[in-house]
Amino acid sequence: MIPESLKDHKELLTRLDHHASIVLSNEEDALRRCQLLRLYADEVGFPITEKTAAILLLRAQGAVSGVCLPRMRGEKMDTTPTPWAWEGVIMAGTFNLLVAPPKVGKSALMVGMISAWFHGEDSYLGQPLHGVCPKVFIVGTDQPESDWHTLFKREGLVDREGNMSGPVEMLWHTGAPLHLTEGGIAHLGEIAEANPGALFLLDSYHACCAPLGLEEAASSFDGPARQLAEAVAPYKATLAMIHHTNKSVSGGNATNASRGSNALPAAASLTILMNWFKQPAEGQTQNDYRVVLKTQGRAKGTTLLIELQDDGWLLHGDGESVMAAEAMQEAADELQGRQADVFDYIKERWVLGEFTVAGTELASHFNLERNKTSRCLRGLVRKGLIEEAGMTETGPTGGRPSPLYRPARGSSLEAWQTSQTSQTSRVHTERSSLPPLTGSPRTDGGGSVQGGLTPSPGTPVELHRNGDWSNGWVVVDASNADSVKAAKLGNANITVGSLRWDLDVRLCQSSPFKAAPEPTDIYDPFDF
Repeated sequence: MIPESLKDHKELLTRLDHHASIVLSNEEDALRRCQLLRLYADEVGFPITEKTAAILLLRAQGAVSGVCLPRMRGEKMDTTPTPWAWEGVIMAGTFNLLVAPPKVGKSALMVGMISAWFHGEDSYLGQPLHGVCPKVFIVGTDQPESDWHTLFKREGLVDREGNMSGPVEMLWHTGAPLHLTEGGIAHLGEIAEANPGALFLLDSYHACCAPLGLEEAASSFDGPARQLAEAVAPYKATLAMIHHTNKSVSGGNATNASRGSNALPAAASLTILMNWFKQPAEGQTQNDYRVVLKTQGRAKGTTLLIELQDDGWLLHGDGESVMAAEAMQEAADELQGRQADVFDYIKERWVLGEFTVAGTELASHFNLERNKTSRCLRGLVRKGLIEEAGMTETGPTGGRPSPLYRPARGSSLEAWQTSQTSQTSRVHTERSSLPPLTGSPRTDGGGSVQGGLTPSPGTPVELHRNGDWSNGWVVVDASNADSVKAAKLGNANITVGSLRWDLDVRLCQSSPFKAAPEPTDIYDPFDF
């Protein structure tokens, strides 16, 4: 038998569920809906909390909306891969979250990409742009209109009269904001329906949700973002939302760096993290303005090293390789004593002509005992600064071959040369070479050319560097004896110009290739 009191209570709960449906049908404001349901619950003698009212309203909303038709067993699934808008950075037709500290250049990056896409460029910051730029709608509640005008003007998105032009159809700003209330989300959904495939940029999520009073640490912080994503998803719209990082973030990934609850980055298909490449020390100003861009999500990751300049963003190359080279350089800078001398010697020999160095050569050059040379080389290998690169050949007198060493990743000179690369057609490509060698005339036996003629391109030459003549170079252009240009042997991209014949450059006095010494000792891979 069911007690009468239980019947009454169940009937009361049913009346609350029914009244929640009535409130949904007659009130659009989410806050008023919650209050109306709580007032009704007080009237019937069953007070409820705000959280309980929200749950009842959500359940009633599901009952009113009905249940979507699922994919049934045996039916063909949609296997179309999610396309890219900006390959590696922004996925098309889904929710992208861009996370970064304040003033890094989040808005500038997105406006720059939109401009490049609209002007028909094939790529931006080295990453391909796909298709035709769609209509763009910017909810820029976080910035005043004047700041948006500055970005638009730099990227060519305003005409001569200062009118907004290009692909941006609508712009909300601090003076005319749009917030992610139920009405705001519904309005954006209507715009998406009228403009299939459009791009929506929200800057920033916190500014757009400020009137809602959401707690950033609460798991419900992602509610408006998910509702907006659901509203625009049926129309294949691309959603790019900007959010701020924690104060203490200094790297890592976008999920951990995102301010507040991790629920927001979890809702996105792709998260993008922008952060300073080098964080200034406490109390110091930011002097290095390079920015690392990393992506993480349901697609392949991308890492770029970029910098915002007066005329737009500049690409410094692949972020992973640059950061690895920077880490190697920092490790090299921390070397002291014998390890520093040995590493400098190995690096110099490799830069001169990609020459590997045997342990026996190091022992002889630095007058070191075998065990000390062995310990030094093992330490440099453990630090990732050098690596083995084959073995010496057995000499005519016999003996075992000896390991050869070169700088880590030494098959390329990029880690040890200073270079700059460009990003788009609007920024020219820069590439720095070694500085020209100058100095007063010397009388230390510089070479000469018979009859006063300079050598032809490809002639092996030596350069005067640090008081010594070093080979491993060939002539590129010697039409002017006071401005000779030479290239690194084995890497024509490394050049030195403005060399003076017989002062800074001369003919090779020996072969440009130096043979490795022939070991005669019993083989031991770490004993020299």
